[in-house]
Amino acid sequence: MRSFIARCTAPVWLFLCLFSSESMSAETLIYSGTAVSLDGEKLLYREEHELRTDGQKPISREVRYFDSDGALFATKSNRYQATPTTPDFVLDDSRSDYRESVSAQGNRWTFGFREAGKADQRTVGKPDYTPVIDAGFDEFVRASWPRLMAGKTASFSFAVASRLEWIDFRLIPLQQSGNTLDVEMRLKSRLLSWLLDPVQLTYDLKTQRLLRYRGLTNIRTESGEGIYAEIRYTYPDLSHKESPQ
Repeated sequence: MRSFIARCTAPVWLFLCLFSSESMSAETLIYSGTAVSLDGEKLLYREEHELRTDGQKPISREVRYFDSDGALFATKSNRYQATPTTPDFVLDDSRSDYRESVSAQGNRWTFGFREAGKADQRTVGKPDYTPVIDAGFDEFVRASWPRLMAGKTASFSFAVASRLEWIDFRLIPLQQSGNTLDVEMRLKSRLLSWLLDPVQLTYDLKTQRLLRYRGLTNIRTESGEGIYAEIRYTYPDLSHKESPQ
């Protein structure tokens, strides 16, 4: 290390040394998701994820979305500035010039969206439960893993940019089967739970990675309607390359 520092000369010394340190610790995981109709008969779109981490800490995530013909139609970026569950994010869908975003400003967050003929934003404070933004949901699941494994429910508030507000949910463990854990995401209010069908998720017990997502997705049709799908995720280092059927 001393020999490396000795070779670094001002003014590039600080940049080179910091870059070298990050390069040695940062890792990149590239994986994919295939979204099909709930009956499994129609390919809807594909996702390509690039997740950069420093040890167990996420740094950034880039997602590209391709239609059934292979054409890129949307992108999403996550930047983990504060807690792992609350990354800043921007989703852009080029088909309809749709955008939604959430960004942190201290203990407050700015929610925003844009669609044809309409755009709005709002700054909101901390919600009633653990704040979760976009892909921060995966980090919330891992943080809640001991509770879920013990059969206990975990409550959280999810940022819904299109509604400019937090919405409260419950994460409910359903069952362990072989090497997987099934959980369900429901609206916390039982009186309002009929408004949104539960989202069902399957995680790998060993890696705690998401294998399958079934429910309302973050992608909309070109006419602006929500898409319900089953998304099957594959990872390069999982021994079982396909999600369970």
